[in-house]
Amino acid sequence: MREASQWIGRRISLDPDSFFREHEVDIFSEVSVSVLSGKDRSSVHEFLPEARSVIVFGREVPAFVFTMAAKEKTKEMYRIAGSLDATARSLAECLNAEQFPSVPVPFLFPVRIIDGRVQGLVRLKQIAAAGGLGSIGKSTLLLTPQFGPRVVLGGVVTARSAQKSGGFERPESTLCTGCERCIRACPGHAIGRDGVDAFRCQSLSTWIPLCLVPAAKWMLRRALLLRFVGPLVPWIARHAAMPCSLCVTECPVCPTDTEKGK
Repeated sequence: MREASQWIGRRISLDPDSFFREHEVDIFSEVSVSVLSGKDRSSVHEFLPEARSVIVFGREVPAFVFTMAAKEKTKEMYRIAGSLDATARSLAECLNAEQFPSVPVPFLFPVRIIDGRVQGLVRLKQIAAAGGLGSIGKSTLLLTPQFGPRVVLGGVVTARSAQKSGGFERPESTLCTGCERCIRACPGHAIGRDGVDAFRCQSLSTWIPLCLVPAAKWMLRRALLLRFVGPLVPWIARHAAMPCSLCVTECPVCPTDTEKGK
């Protein structure tokens, strides 16, 4: 993988395919702020006031990863997420060098509480859907035509106008079949017909028991506390374990490696 300094000065706007190919990115789209929902447009401008687009990109999580033991699965997931974070930093550095103010979107933070639910300040899944990379399923995961829900996203918010879609067209209809298998399979009953309660997800409830959820939500509402807690989150995540991924593996839109010819 090339370091950012090797791309600085090159007009990546003319060849984003090469940049993402070098960084082993599977899908990407440059999404104009103008096509986002009012909620997402406001969030993006809160993140970067001069934003004109969001470059969102992702990598496939191979199907075999979900057959691993919890610790090994988590380690591989965060390895992929870490590589996307590095790609986002490199891309933002390139764009800033071209005089386009740009900020990478961290994988885990910032987050906030909306209607009692945890969500990212910049909602990359919804932005990816607006950019034609897929559609949002009942599980609230992004479902892509290539990988189903087996994808991890990264992103950069930038003052540069959107120029490239990554060669993908917006699906004519949602990829979600509406079967609700993800809802029925979730052991923590975190998935409902109106969204996901992250604090009921086993990947989070393992670390935050239900009795501590009110305190956790109180903390997430206070920016000053988040400033001190935020740097600890990646360390906690790396030492955590994802005991469950049924919302992914039970999805009928999730192709196996065999089905993809691997």
